[in-house]
Amino acid sequence: MRKGIQLSISLGLTVLIGYLIYRGVPDWGQAWDVMLNARARYLILAFAFVMLHMVFRSLRWGVLLSPVKRKISLRNLFSLTLVKYTINVIPPRAGEVVASVVLAKKEKISSASVIAASLLERILDIMTVMVIFGFYISFLAHRYPPDSERGKDILLAIQAYSTKGFVVLCLGFLFLGLVLKNSHWLEILPAKLRSILLPFLEGFRALQQGGALLWTVAFSLAIWTAITLQLWCLMNAYLQGFPFVGAVFLMAVTVVGVAIPTPGGVGGFQFFMDLTLVNFFSAFLSSQDPHSQAAGISNGSYLVSMVPVILIGLYFLNREGLSLSRISEFAHQAEMPVRKPEESAVR
Repeated sequence: MRKGIQLSISLGLTVLIGYLIYRGVPDWGQAWDVMLNARARYLILAFAFVMLHMVFRSLRWGVLLSPVKRKISLRNLFSLTLVKYTINVIPPRAGEVVASVVLAKKEKISSASVIAASLLERILDIMTVMVIFGFYISFLAHRYPPDSERGKDILLAIQAYSTKGFVVLCLGFLFLGLVLKNSHWLEILPAKLRSILLPFLEGFRALQQGGALLWTVAFSLAIWTAITLQLWCLMNAYLQGFPFVGAVFLMAVTVVGVAIPTPGGVGGFQFFMDLTLVNFFSAFLSSQDPHSQAAGISNGSYLVSMVPVILIGLYFLNREGLSLSRISEFAHQAEMPVRKPEESAVR
């Protein structure tokens, strides 16, 4: 029942965003032509940065798991990182859970710890994007001001939410510091909630050991730099001379689109990229029909960014023997270890 609701919401959002995109494109024929007439060398470079991004994610996952087990197979980390993305195409996006359970079985470690490390990666990604985007808003946004009234409204909304997000982030760090200093208050929480929180706290404590924190920060920055370079290459495949600084802004905005729970982030990615290109970078677009051109660029960018990852991920899914039924089974099994306090602590 719960999966059915999640699937319905995901498909409903996909249809809604798809309708908004379809209605906003005057000429789909032109959009198709734009999408097919990209410069191949930049598409190849973009694909290279996609793969580099996956390598950095695999290495960071290994660093986060180093307190549990040192020298986890990079081959397993890399293949299961791609598996995460492939499974996340299917609602309800259980890729982190399933890939974590499989890795735990292969490496003979606590599945609760691996799941916690995967979810900790999400938190680190949010923190990194907020820091990069905050730097852009503070020091670089004046280089490419909005081109329209709608763009001005979007920028004001971004600045308002960015400020609130920064305040929440600071409070979160303060709360985390207090918890790490004295975690006795956890004893008053219900056992189920405590068993979920403990792996996260142990994961943050693990970052204080040796050079783990330094490597985690370095890989987080490397991940989002690679994603930004990927977007910069994709923009230059369609728009000559598109600036790297503009790709930083696109990266932060499209993250919001991908976060919308549609299959594989489809629709949300294109919608937010179209919105940004038309309202902030119209000088790089055709003055005759910027909306159709932006639609062609966003669809081409999505295909290059996601299709190769999904195809390679499907190969690894097959190699691991993961059918749809087994994916559902692993997702169900993953709930058990997370709820067991004795398995929650990082060994």
